[in-house]
Amino acid sequence: MTDISLSRDVVDPTKWGLCSMSVANREAELKFELQLSEIDRLRNHATLRDLTVGRATTRTLVSIYYDTEDDALFNVGLSLRVRKVGRKWVQTVKRGKPIPGGLSPPIELEAPVPIFEPRFDAISDLKIAEEIVRQIGEATLLARYETHMRRTVRNLTVDEGTVEFAFDNGEIVAGERKLPFVEAELELTGGSLGVLYQAARFLFDDGPIRFSAMSKAARGYRLAHGEEPNPIASRKGLDHHMKAGITSEEAYADILRACLDRIAHNRLATISGDDPEGPHQLRVTLRRLRSAFKVFRIMADTPEICRLDAEAQRMRQLVGELRDADVLIADIVCPATGAPADGTKALIATLEARRVKACAHVVASLSKPFVNALLLDLGRYAETRGWLGENIEQTAALARPIGDLAREALARRWKSCTKAAKGLEKLDIEQRHVLRKKLKQFRYAVEFFAGPCKGQEAEAVLGGPEGVAGCLWLSERRRHGAAPCRYRSRHPCRPRSLAHDRRICHGLASDQCGPCLG
Repeated sequence: MTDISLSRDVVDPTKWGLCSMSVANREAELKFELQLSEIDRLRNHATLRDLTVGRATTRTLVSIYYDTEDDALFNVGLSLRVRKVGRKWVQTVKRGKPIPGGLSPPIELEAPVPIFEPRFDAISDLKIAEEIVRQIGEATLLARYETHMRRTVRNLTVDEGTVEFAFDNGEIVAGERKLPFVEAELELTGGSLGVLYQAARFLFDDGPIRFSAMSKAARGYRLAHGEEPNPIASRKGLDHHMKAGITSEEAYADILRACLDRIAHNRLATISGDDPEGPHQLRVTLRRLRSAFKVFRIMADTPEICRLDAEAQRMRQLVGELRDADVLIADIVCPATGAPADGTKALIATLEARRVKACAHVVASLSKPFVNALLLDLGRYAETRGWLGENIEQTAALARPIGDLAREALARRWKSCTKAAKGLEKLDIEQRHVLRKKLKQFRYAVEFFAGPCKGQEAEAVLGGPEGVAGCLWLSERRRHGAAPCRYRSRHPCRPRSLAHDRRICHGLASDQCGPCLG
């Protein structure tokens, strides 16, 4: 690794005479992690040959990434590198973090430099240059790690525009540590953002896609700190923190991105491991996605949302086969038998064998092209405003503050719950099943809006044994004595009838609920 330390003088803007013009170039990149075995398949892909214009070019690239010892630049979303391209050195400053789902829209500033040391007079955006200097402060700028890779680039033309398609095969080096990586990158060079997803649909039609969750810079920092790559394990919930004051459209896009990220990850966890949480969390996230479609359909009711919802339901039903087998064995048969007798052992062995077959079927099905298509279509829908229609009134609905939509949406969901709970004591198993599904949909909606709807009311719904989520938790374990939810009267989405609330809580916590939903 290059041993270089840059002093404070090197980053003095007055010394280098930083220019004042701003020509920041925002790129759009869709990145995928690959296995070595996938490179040949993609290179020989018939569609890739049809889309390629001109000849492919291959270069060896060596990049040196600079930062302070305490990662001052990385912590604020900046990266600074100097890359050797042939006999020349090119400095690149990037700003921005990846969006869930493999999309990266960084601001990128490139300029030639004479040697491998950064030069801040070459940064064309004065504000970014000044921020770099400010973040570095009195610290020393160090060469933190390097990347060595062979990059093969092709220019592609699709119906809607042009794309640069690159294969990167190499390793990240930080001192004595090395980490191999293989990545494919689609960079938009002409047309709208949907071009990236159109090209990806053509190329990634076989085998499970893996969106790049981290940039090369992020991987390099982890390696420099001695952190090992995380194994593919299931993830719960959504990595989603809605801010108050955003528009309904911005909130919708954020929720869709979060769902896409979790679906893609938990799909891989289900395929690569034998952890029952994989299919469980995948199915739950697909439910969340479908709940989001329902909550926001009032402002985004188009044929595309119906198609995506149907595909999500198809995938959920597929995963349900494996989840039902897990629940039957772990939550019903084993707890009921205690110390199993010979006959019970035979039953469990038979169920385990059926689960193995179900697992093989689900894994094979999750690798089919329709799942890749769903993920890429969902990404395109979220990033290109696929919900836009010809209704003029939709513009006003999309621009509404999210708090207004949250109040109306939660009120509608709760009304649906109370209606389904009417005559709770006389409901049959199927009607109780419908009620539990509505309550889960209500819980997901509250989770979506937990940011704008802060306070004790949201906590009463989401957490603790007194909330709706707590009641469902008690229902799944068939416990008794749940206390009613304590909604305060000032909450705009509170249930109109606390009697319904008490009946739901106590009813769902009884043994009459039947098997859990998983």
